[in-house]
Amino acid sequence: MAASESKVIREYENIREIRGPLVIVEGISDAAYDEIVEVELPSGERRRGRVLETARGYAVVQVFEGTTGVTAVGTKVRFLARTLEVKVSDEMLGRVFNGLGDPIDGGPPITSGVWRDINGDPLNPATRAYPEDFIQTGVSAIDGMNTM
Repeated sequence: MAASESKVIREYENIREIRGPLVIVEGISDAAYDEIVEVELPSGERRRGRVLETARGYAVVQVFEGTTGVTAVGTKVRFLARTLEVKVSDEMLGRVFNGLGDPIDGGPPITSGVWRDINGDPLNPATRAYPEDFIQTGVSAIDGMNTM
């Protein structure tokens, strides 16, 4: 799927509850917030999702394509140890994509081999330029709260 395929994939089959687009998986000790998961239905169909919450022994997973057909018995949930990544290239210019980065305009798939995390790299606040100019919004309640 992506550049980080070498990471450990953990698979679980212990779904406690399915509610709307959410699946609660029990017996988890090492899931991370925003981690991408693959949900494999008993039919073999695969859907993507991400971890919304983790706590002692369970994880709440949002299934992007919905939970219709997902059952507590026979469904496998794979935690992929990475966040969502998309292929990027100049081929993307002028194209239309869904929220997962898949083309939905009828054009060919993106063939670039460059994957990028959708969250981007963290910014170092110490390297930012210091704001020196007052930005007037025209809303007195906001402008009055700006420091000088």
